[in-house]
Amino acid sequence: MFRRLSEAAAARSTGWFGIIVPAVYATLVVVVTLVVLADSLFVDHEDASLIGVWLVVVTLPLSGASLLGLSGLESLLGDMPQALDTVLFYLSTTGIGLVQAWLLRLATRGRLLDPDVRPNVPVP
Repeated sequence: MFRRLSEAAAARSTGWFGIIVPAVYATLVVVVTLVVLADSLFVDHEDASLIGVWLVVVTLPLSGASLLGLSGLESLLGDMPQALDTVLFYLSTTGIGLVQAWLLRLATRGRLLDPDVRPNVPVP
C-alpha cells in the first residue's frame, strides 16, 4: 500500500502534499463527526449543546448549503421527527466534508511529471 502511495506521490508535481493534505482534512471531518455524535448520544446537557457547530465549521462552506437544503426539506415535508433530523444532519455534513476532501485532492494533486506514464495502472 505504501509503495503505491509513494509511486503516486513521485509521479505528481506536488508529491506528498497532494496526498497528505486531503487525507488529514478527511480524517479531521470523520473525527469531529464522531466526537459530536458521541457528545449528542452519551452526554446529558442541562441546556442545549453547541458542539454540533464544530461539525458545521469544519465542513464550511458547503455545509451552509446543506443546512439550507435541510431547512427547505423540513418546510416541504412539515415537522420531521427529531431523530430523522439529527441523522440527516450528520449524514449531510459528513458527506459534504468528504466531498470537500475529494475536491481538495483534485485541487492539490498537481500535474503528472511524465504524462506517458500513469501511476498504479497495470500495463496489459
